Amino acid sequence: MSFLAGCRADPRSASPLATRRRPRARDVAPLMLILAALSTAVNTSAAQSADEQAAYAALIYTPVAGLSPLPPVADSLGRNLGSGVKLLGRFGHMSRGGGSLSLNTFGVGVEVPRGRMRLGATLAYLSASCNWEWKGDDDCAGDIMIGGSIRTLLTNRPLGASDPPQKGRQRAKPSNDSRLLVGFDGSVGYSPRQGESAMAIAAGLPTAVALHSGTVRIVPFITPGIGYGRLGNVSYCDCEAPAPHGTFALMIGGGVGLEFGTSGIGANVGFQRVLKSSGGATQLGVGVTWQGLTAAR
Repeated sequence: MSFLAGCRADPRSASPLATRRRPRARDVAPLMLILAALSTAVNTSAAQSADEQAAYAALIYTPVAGLSPLPPVADSLGRNLGSGVKLLGRFGHMSRGGGSLSLNTFGVGVEVPRGRMRLGATLAYLSASCNWEWKGDDDCAGDIMIGGSIRTLLTNRPLGASDPPQKGRQRAKPSNDSRLLVGFDGSVGYSPRQGESAMAIAAGLPTAVALHSGTVRIVPFITPGIGYGRLGNVSYCDCEAPAPHGTFALMIGGGVGLEFGTSGIGANVGFQRVLKSSGGATQLGVGVTWQGLTAAR
């Protein structure tokens, strides 16, 4: 590696103090392992495989990563959830190639309670616009996309301790208590993608701190996850016929969700990024939800 070749010996090594003790092999071994790992990472990032490219495209051209994630489910038992059916409107934007390719995703969805889970469906359309550099490229083409989801709450714990109850009285519930929420989100998506048949599946663990400010509930969250994307009919060079390509990819998302009193109206802003060895872009999104009039929490 060029950066290793350019390294020079430490001038302190020529001093008598430095020459009193030579490094042992076992002392140098961890350093060599670290340098070998860095060298491998650099070489890996220089050449992105066809499977990586296909997975990235399949994930961002379906609702799985084409729309930003949602805050974790607040109550998996269906209490204080109004009608129980939630309607969603979502928008996502991504720029690639330094802004030469712009992707906008418009989606609508619905969620219904099912036991401790919420099952959802999404219908969306991706609109692409590009300059001459992307003309004729499959990435600069819009298409419809559909998706399904399953979400549930894993943990709902209060943060901080409240005053102990007085004798003969119940413990008072603070109106501005904060809680730790950890959920599970699973999603699948599909898009024809101009004949390339993009399919994706992902799982994430949205983790949030739910805060209250008056009647407004504020939920900042982060969602680490892993996804699998596959294009069923694609070729990345003239040397091969169109064939399926796909693999796994790590994902990271997050944002802030808002719930406005008992109106059942909510909003969220967020981001989603599919991690790959080279390049990639961050998707930014906003959304609104409505769940009917809810009881006071």
